[in-house]
Amino acid sequence: MLPADRLILATALALLCPWAAQAASLCERTVLPFRAMVAALKAEPGVQVLRGNGSVIEIEDPKRFIIWTLYKAHGDQPDAYICRRVVQEDGQVKIWMSAECVGRTLNCDGLIGRLLLEQNRAAAPLRR
Repeated sequence: MLPADRLILATALALLCPWAAQAASLCERTVLPFRAMVAALKAEPGVQVLRGNGSVIEIEDPKRFIIWTLYKAHGDQPDAYICRRVVQEDGQVKIWMSAECVGRTLNCDGLIGRLLLEQNRAAAPLRR
């Protein structure tokens, strides 16, 4: 390898490594900004939008047993994503849930908490 090639390779690695280290993952997917995340999920074969109003969208991926809830940033709230995956573990069916915020994450914990509370209230009548 020529010295110039080594310099180019070293520069490329130096530029890409910080990006790779910052790339968050959620349910085995790279977390992207809202529009890109929605487009990437919709592009998967078999997925369907369960509900969407522009700022909130719910997407079902039946092949992977996942339901995504994506919230678009608003005001000082960041983009927020919740992934629910149905798994079978030790002979039991369980739901693994994880969440991630994109962009300004200062208010992430509070936002995710409020969104989950809202969803639990909406689902309460279904549990009776």
